Amino acid sequence: MTAARVADMTTINERLEALFAKVRALPRERQEYAIIALTEITEGIYELSDEERAILEPALEQAKRGEFASDAEVDELLNKPWGRS
Repeated sequence: MTAARVADMTTINERLEALFAKVRALPRERQEYAIIALTEITEGIYELSDEERAILEPALEQAKRGEFASDAEVDELLNKPWGRS
């Protein structure tokens, strides 16, 4: 390993340690968010919450039955103005 690479790793490790110190000082609820985010980054796995699962389940069931939006429905949705109605 080159000296530049070792120096870079030291800088990265120092930055990580500084961030970990900040996370340790956060309230427990915010620490939990940090744990979830770091777990997703390191493991590449995202666990749906019960609420997210409940929102997605009807759409997944429709897809399993082969029920998809028509091209016209998709075009209408994509061409709809953004913002509040």
